[in-house]
Amino acid sequence: MKENRGFSLVEVLIVVAIMGIMIGFVFIGLPLLTGQHARKCANNMSAALGKEKNYALARSGTADCYMELLLDADGYHIKYYIPKNAVVDGSLDSDWVLAEDETIGSAQVDVSCNFDDGTSAVIKSGQSVKLIFDRADGSFKEAVRSDGTALGTGGGSAHCTDITFDRGKKYVITLYPDTGKHVLERVN
Repeated sequence: MKENRGFSLVEVLIVVAIMGIMIGFVFIGLPLLTGQHARKCANNMSAALGKEKNYALARSGTADCYMELLLDADGYHIKYYIPKNAVVDGSLDSDWVLAEDETIGSAQVDVSCNFDDGTSAVIKSGQSVKLIFDRADGSFKEAVRSDGTALGTGGGSAHCTDITFDRGKKYVITLYPDTGKHVLERVN
């Protein structure tokens, strides 16, 4: 006769540990495979663009508004700036007040901005891009680097034409400077 002893406690613990490790890999890899982080960041950026356009049209008085896209240890942030007073001299940073700071996505996502002069900027830690909105019609005026200089060849200004979010899947927000309209789409 054969002995039917079953499984020992050590064998059961080893099988449970292996299954736990395999499930952990699935949960870690699943957002990467589905592009969940990039999709969330792109959707939040799209909402932020609409919110800043509303700030420009409704709350800015006689000065333009701007938003700043930046990366820090917590992830990607959007900072909304509106004029301190109804009438300002129009210079960035001097007469502006931070209206809101919002985290839009994980630092795991690669974000880049492309400009109509053929240049691009990858948002890295400590860098930012400011998008300026016209208070009269909500259109995009220009993009400004974190050091305060306007983007563009030869020191001229440039408009941001699209913002790309990449992490497993790629999402692009196409910006139309003349109208302030933007369209979000998945490209792969």
